[in-house]
Amino acid sequence: MRNLLVLTVFATLTAQMSFAEVLEHPRNLKEEARIQEKAQKRWMWSAIALTAASFADVHSSWGKREANSLLRSNDGTFGGKGLAIKMSMVGGILLGQHVMVSKSPSIAKALTFTNYGMAGMKIGVAARNYQIEKPKYLLRQQ
Repeated sequence: MRNLLVLTVFATLTAQMSFAEVLEHPRNLKEEARIQEKAQKRWMWSAIALTAASFADVHSSWGKREANSLLRSNDGTFGGKGLAIKMSMVGGILLGQHVMVSKSPSIAKALTFTNYGMAGMKIGVAARNYQIEKPKYLLRQQ
């Protein structure tokens, strides 16, 4: 009999706590959904910024000597091969981030900061690349 009484009290308290949570929860869910939607929009803008910075980096390197052998064309300059590799890397990063944000929207804020950081680094590299002149032998050929 005592066990039945304890179980009844426990069930009643649990039900009351659950009911109170249900009354408050819809407002919290709406607010949380709105916050996560804003975070996803910010992430999308950061992805656009990263893509634009990557294109600026490619534009600043085009036709100049390339130190990275992976990105270097046959003539030793940055060209189509480097473009394909760099844009594939950025596309892969953003695709992976899209999957992560779709599965766990709470990670969008951290990825937003990551994208803006990478975009800033790429803009810095592009600014440095714009100060480098194209090789003279390439200028004569064009």
